[in-house]
Amino acid sequence: MKRFFIAVVLLAVLAGLVVAVPMALRSHDDGFDDVGLLAADAEQLAATVVTPHLETPLEPDKSLLYCGTFQLAWNELCALIGGDVQFDPPGPEMVGVLNREAFTKDRLDADSYVAVADFVRNDPHGRIRRELDRKFGGAATPRFIPREELTPRPQDIVSYCYLLKTLEFEVPFERAEEPIRFSGAEVPGFGVSREYKPAHEKMYGQVRVLDYRGPDDFIVELLTKSEGDRLILAKIEPRQTLGAMVETVQERTAEAEPSPAGRGDVLRMPRLNFDLTRRYSELEGRRLVSSNPGVADDLILLSAVQNTRFQLDEKGVRLRSESHTSFGCGASPPPRVNRVMVFDGPFLILLQRAGASLPYFALWVDNPEILGAARGG
Repeated sequence: MKRFFIAVVLLAVLAGLVVAVPMALRSHDDGFDDVGLLAADAEQLAATVVTPHLETPLEPDKSLLYCGTFQLAWNELCALIGGDVQFDPPGPEMVGVLNREAFTKDRLDADSYVAVADFVRNDPHGRIRRELDRKFGGAATPRFIPREELTPRPQDIVSYCYLLKTLEFEVPFERAEEPIRFSGAEVPGFGVSREYKPAHEKMYGQVRVLDYRGPDDFIVELLTKSEGDRLILAKIEPRQTLGAMVETVQERTAEAEPSPAGRGDVLRMPRLNFDLTRRYSELEGRRLVSSNPGVADDLILLSAVQNTRFQLDEKGVRLRSESHTSFGCGASPPPRVNRVMVFDGPFLILLQRAGASLPYFALWVDNPEILGAARGG
């Protein structure tokens, strides 16, 4: 009997180890699934624009996606060369906007990102991998660390940023049985249905109505387990830019009196699952101009890329984003690689740290292209 008891205890301990080890080494890829996934280069999308800053104008019938990783990599580059990034020939308008460094690291928690810029002589590729391993314990799954063969010289430059955010709901919402009609297309969704169920009580506690003026004009916050981050959804009239949309949300929520959702309230939100890569080809091929004598005068921007992996469903939000720039000698750039709250029309998604004045992620959805209308799931 004693041996049997010891054997049971050992089996329990071993079982705990078997479970604990994979959890400790869980890959960042494990938080995402492929159901309804849209994986594409941004240039392949006719109705979705990926932007590196919040000042990009909204266009009718086009979605607009922003994530702060390209800006953070740019900021590191500015710090490395000791001033603004300038090009010959001069770059597009986005260069001046990025040089203003509106989004900075203090709007994120240090545990969620890695941002590096350095000369190749200081081994930035190795430093990136070491920082990812130190911060994420080997679980990071980088796919867009720039290719080392692009920058073989000691004076070449690499900048990089990796961001990971996982915001889980304490209680998963319902997966909608019926699709949401969004701009004439049927898309999968989640939320809280009109027909009351006892399980809704915990879900209501996760829905904070920040400002409600009608079924086509409201702002809600979905509370997650991450107390330091906010998930805000706004179905409001579009403004000129994403930045103006953010300001409108901030102004309205500052003046309104929030209230929790309750029995009879309806929340329906499209599920999103996409993996979009944007190559900033309008920047590539330009020569870096710097008054810093320590910066070589023959550096060409060979690669400027941003990838955003985003998933929003009844379980919560998962966001992973990477960006990089590579400056090397003048080689040719590489080839291109009762209160009804139903989000059935254009809407805004913001992710930002509590107390921060700017979000680290913003998405204006104005058409069903990235909502999974044709992908199911």
